[in-house]
Amino acid sequence: MPVTAGDSVICRMMATTVLLSVIRAWAENGCAPEGWPSVAKDPFLDRVVAAIHTEPGREWTVERLAGVGAMSRSAFAERFRTALGRSPADYVTEVRIDAAKRMLESGRSVAETSRELGYASDEGFSRAFRRRTGMTPSAWRAAQRVPVPA
Repeated sequence: MPVTAGDSVICRMMATTVLLSVIRAWAENGCAPEGWPSVAKDPFLDRVVAAIHTEPGREWTVERLAGVGAMSRSAFAERFRTALGRSPADYVTEVRIDAAKRMLESGRSVAETSRELGYASDEGFSRAFRRRTGMTPSAWRAAQRVPVPA
């Protein structure tokens, strides 16, 4: 197939699009280093998001999160939902479940994971985990294991 004049431009644009999509997903999952574009694009909300990722097991109430963001509860809840497209409680749960997956993969017990992430009971943790993943923490961990050849 012959090369046309615009092929290199199209190829560069496609590569740029893929790269930007990867960087955006990386930043949205809290993996970006200091100074990278923020998730919320709001310095006050960025402090809140950073605090949640730093201490996912803390008892995060709307009032406490609003305090981190130096806002009233109502202003915070509205700004958070507008910027991140979900409620603060939903975001905290997502961060906790992502942390739980990493902890379970590293061999931590369900009870230890539950306590460290601030759940009042293992049952409450299991229910929250199942709502997000479709399976219990134990079943999820078992499904992640790769069988060792005999």
